[in-house]
Amino acid sequence: MNHNEKSHSKVVVHARIGREAYEALEAYANRKGCSLTHALRELLRDLKQRELEDGSASRLEAISRSLLGIAEQQARHASRIEALVAILRKVEEGQEAREAQILETLATVLGLDQLAYAHLLGIVESSPRAADITASAQAKIRALQNG
Repeated sequence: MNHNEKSHSKVVVHARIGREAYEALEAYANRKGCSLTHALRELLRDLKQRELEDGSASRLEAISRSLLGIAEQQARHASRIEALVAILRKVEEGQEAREAQILETLATVLGLDQLAYAHLLGIVESSPRAADITASAQAKIRALQNG
């Protein structure tokens, strides 16, 4: 490229990007020891790399936020599961207490039935109809066993 072409390209670049930007580009090219075109390509390549890095950083931040959200959700689920386990344990404890109370009530009822049976047996044995009462009771017991 001859001197006129270089001068013309400088004027075009200067006109396109403005005086301050041209001066900055020219100073950068002089520091690097390269042409304006090479300096511009290098700056654009650096800019593209930064944009890729910025895009990657924002994606990493989004992934990080997503993972944090998942961890928080898992913590909430774990708390709910712990609460449900505690409720189930209380239900089991209550069930055991109710079963114990039912067994105690059955034992009391059985004891009362035995007393009533002994009392009725004493009454029946002293009754003139003892044989009829015994036969009727035995018939009813056989009917219950067969039915």
